[in-house]
Amino acid sequence: MKSIGHYIAAIGLIILLIMGLAIASEVRLRKSDLTHTNILSSDIRAEIQFGRDLAARILASHPLLEDPATQYYVNLVGNSVAIKAGRPELKFYFGVLESKEINAFAVPGGYIFITSAALNLINNEAELAGILGHEIGHITAKHMVNELNIRGEDESTMAGLSAIIGGTTASFREAFDQALDKGIHILFQRGYKIEDELEADQIGIILAAFSGYDPSGLKNFILRVNHFETPSKDYKGDHPTHMVRVNAIDEALKTNGINSINYFKGEKRFNETLAD
Repeated sequence: MKSIGHYIAAIGLIILLIMGLAIASEVRLRKSDLTHTNILSSDIRAEIQFGRDLAARILASHPLLEDPATQYYVNLVGNSVAIKAGRPELKFYFGVLESKEINAFAVPGGYIFITSAALNLINNEAELAGILGHEIGHITAKHMVNELNIRGEDESTMAGLSAIIGGTTASFREAFDQALDKGIHILFQRGYKIEDELEADQIGIILAAFSGYDPSGLKNFILRVNHFETPSKDYKGDHPTHMVRVNAIDEALKTNGINSINYFKGEKRFNETLAD
């Protein structure tokens, strides 16, 4: 890792954000389509607290990579994409986990993780932006929040805000812990639902394009991962196949008119910043 790498990345990403403002105007899909309205403040607090507890569980068994420069760089790229996500009420955090598994995780409330193995397979900054954009898409669309019914005021679901901030009864706390268990199951075993994954892909490529990145980066990474991953015979999840995702991404790129624009890939900056 070069000692000045993260400073170069910081300057470059500031320039890229300015470029993204001009490029985004050429995308036919309106940015306002990604913006959520009428979100209750209690629901936001519930989502953030749930995500914080779930992230803590992940970090308890999956340590962060001990490389501050890499963590800094991934946060810069991630936040340059997240700023377009239409969730201004959230502060996004990005972390690289020390792991041999090729994966990335989206946790409600703005917590996103990518493994060191996945990072090692990435070829350029646009691919990283696409992957992080996909995970941001899960949070933007509130996939886990909706599936687990994480709410701030609906105590009938045993997942109300009173349970999340300490609760008044043991039953509330127990139900909240069960919701956390379900969240871990979704992230590490079952995976998100097929329709959620495909929606996150579409949001991810749009966010990458809004931020000035080549929106085909996510597709290119998926194609490369397909050569490194061998599906387990015991896997019971309903995660869409690589080619289903690639075909859907191609269609989304065509539909939204973002194939012919000259986007940023950032190969040199990515390699220089993450070089040993």
